[in-house]
Amino acid sequence: MASCPVTGKNSNALASLMSDNPRYAEMFDVDKETANSGVDLTRDYTDDMNRLRDKAPVQKGSLRALLGAQDIDHNDVPRDQYTFFSYRACEIGFRENQLFSSEGYNESPGVRTVGTTILSMIGKPHKRLRSAAQPLFKRPKVLDWWNKRWIGETVDALLDRLLDEDAVDLNTELCARLPMAIVTRAIGLEGEDVIEFRYQLTRATFGAAKLPPEEAAASRALVDKTLRDLIADNARQPGDNLIAGLIAAEIVDEDTGDKRSLTEDEIFGYCKLAIFAGGGTTWRQLGITIDALMNHYQFWEACREDRKLIDLAVEESLRWRATDPVFPRVCTADTVVEGVPVPEGVRVNLCLGAANHDPTVFKNPEAYDIFRKKEHHMGFGFGPHRCLGMDVARQEMIVAINGLMDRFPHMKLDPDKPKPEFRGLDHRGMSAVTVRLK
Repeated sequence: MASCPVTGKNSNALASLMSDNPRYAEMFDVDKETANSGVDLTRDYTDDMNRLRDKAPVQKGSLRALLGAQDIDHNDVPRDQYTFFSYRACEIGFRENQLFSSEGYNESPGVRTVGTTILSMIGKPHKRLRSAAQPLFKRPKVLDWWNKRWIGETVDALLDRLLDEDAVDLNTELCARLPMAIVTRAIGLEGEDVIEFRYQLTRATFGAAKLPPEEAAASRALVDKTLRDLIADNARQPGDNLIAGLIAAEIVDEDTGDKRSLTEDEIFGYCKLAIFAGGGTTWRQLGITIDALMNHYQFWEACREDRKLIDLAVEESLRWRATDPVFPRVCTADTVVEGVPVPEGVRVNLCLGAANHDPTVFKNPEAYDIFRKKEHHMGFGFGPHRCLGMDVARQEMIVAINGLMDRFPHMKLDPDKPKPEFRGLDHRGMSAVTVRLK
């Protein structure tokens, strides 16, 4: 792989992006993701989810069981399960967050190791804690601070190193590296620490079950020490980063009504959640978007001529092939959804992968069409738990695709490589994004 020199004050920060660190292949392989174990990785389950939605909007059983796949429950509290498939059912599940509670995430050992986060909260506590970070992730802040501070220069560094190449796999050379570097740098890490921290965090949480206890404990200790040191450094001398912003934030204490700062555990949780959500979801979704444009080349050409259309291309990929097609909730009271009784205490799976293809909302839903009539998709979730970092993810993808079009306007899929495949069920993505750049 060719490389280009990185100069200036950010040379150390970006040097790790130029390396061929084997951690990339280990961390960013859709086939190896724990969540995808027990499914047929040669299949795109979209049609199967659509058939289930057309059969009934709400059905008893987990998504995996209804698909005939190996049913793996990552929670330590056993519950009967229901799956919502229609747009209307999923909309209710997302919006009515106290009836269909996110607190069920606490039943996952992997999620619990992340710590106190907005992911597993509801009602006023969720609203208060989310409000602390919300200003740091809003669109104006993203277009200014995030873009100027990290996104633009990271995209440039990654793509400039490819200028002398004829053919590459963008999955490893761009899609995986970009969001991981941005979100990890945003909390204040630089250089090789960007890669190592993300690797150890994965081992300490969702990969811990496969490790000897002492190895998982060592990874947790490294992650906690790294974050504690970063928080302490920013408390003494605030930097221009996400941790400093969280330290400066205030929320209203739900017990006293007084304003207070975030606790160290709350800052921990925000950082870990941002790294997992930002580093994993955007990696897969960027690859999906590029592949969609390569396979619908008329839209690549349209976006190349009018860059404002890139926004539409990204939004359509989020609807068409959302990387995370199902979100869990716990039903807190007996209710009826789409005419189907749903008992209190069951785990509910919101299958947005099917909802985003509901023909009652989206015309010709199986087509990738950037010019379709605008309707609200669920690629980032819906309701009070809609993805906090969605504007960061959008901007990363938009800037990356712009950068590709600037440098490689006639890029196409590599005919000498196997056709990339869309794989997985719980975390879906491309097997590769192999392209010829020139």
